[in-house]
Amino acid sequence: MARPLEQAVAAIVGTFREYAGRHGDRHRLCSAELKELLQKELPTWTPTEFRERDYNRFMSVLDTDGDGEVDFLEYVRSLACLCTYCHDYFKDVPPEPPCSQ
Repeated sequence: MARPLEQAVAAIVGTFREYAGRHGDRHRLCSAELKELLQKELPTWTPTEFRERDYNRFMSVLDTDGDGEVDFLEYVRSLACLCTYCHDYFKDVPPEPPCSQ
């Protein structure tokens, strides 16, 4: 059985592959694909009041090479930043005790 980190890596790669290429290059996310990914895969992290310009701004931040799309490396970097943010936010919170059985 796959360990949680193995499952997480598979989910990261699989999610990118699921959305990339729906509207073009299967190795990159266009803005429409990125928007759909955010809305469906991170619904509690993506405010419903996000406007089109918010998605466009987010896209421009992720698109570090300026080609108008997000490639896998840019996608992974954004997830690494998100993980770092979460780690910093929760670093002083004690871990939950294991489930009692």
